[in-house]
Amino acid sequence: MAAAGPSNILARRVTDELIDFSGETSLPKYMKFLFLQHIAETRRFINIMRKKAQTVRNCIAQLNALIAEIEAIGDVYDVFDTLMCLRDDIRDEYTKMMGLNDAIAQAEDKIATKEGHVKIMQAYSDVV
Repeated sequence: MAAAGPSNILARRVTDELIDFSGETSLPKYMKFLFLQHIAETRRFINIMRKKAQTVRNCIAQLNALIAEIEAIGDVYDVFDTLMCLRDDIRDEYTKMMGLNDAIAQAEDKIATKEGHVKIMQAYSDVV
């Protein structure tokens, strides 16, 4: 049983607002609505992360092209420090891209879990 107090009042207000917003009055139906909102928000997050990952891939390609141009100059010893810095930048960008890919994979797992919850709520609301 929920404890009486400010947190219980807040939870009740949130539930009432969710019911008003979704137009659903049964628990499974408005929980399904809430889960569908979470899925949509997570998909938006994934789209943003994919755009950022594409930006990082473009940056890596530009850095690789710059390294190739500098190496084509011929006198690599004069620009050795610059080449090392550029290679460090590429390594940093790869690390950033791996982090973005991990965030995308975790978000996709969350979506799969939420979609499972939606199916459960749908099955329950069909029975009721």
